[in-house]
Amino acid sequence: MTPETDLAQGSPRLLEVDHRMVVPIESPIRILISAEDVLHSWAVPALGIKTDAIPGRLNQTTFITTLPGLFYGQCSEICGSNHSFMPIVVEATELENFES
Repeated sequence: MTPETDLAQGSPRLLEVDHRMVVPIESPIRILISAEDVLHSWAVPALGIKTDAIPGRLNQTTFITTLPGLFYGQCSEICGSNHSFMPIVVEATELENFES
């Protein structure tokens, strides 16, 4: 999570991250999800994704984005102390931009 003091003007509080997940548009994306410590839930509502990350298990989901843009999500599981507001940002971009 990006600290409030480092946020650019207009950036959403508690949703911005230092490293976004960048994916190409109009390409099938497969995500493998697992956890190391407690249950988490990888959720990006605008993409229709909510998949649990379970310690010791490997879970997967797929999606395709058709439009470029930023998609925000958060862990939607009560993971324990110091785990709240874990943000997720998926940046969908043209294939040419993704490759560079």
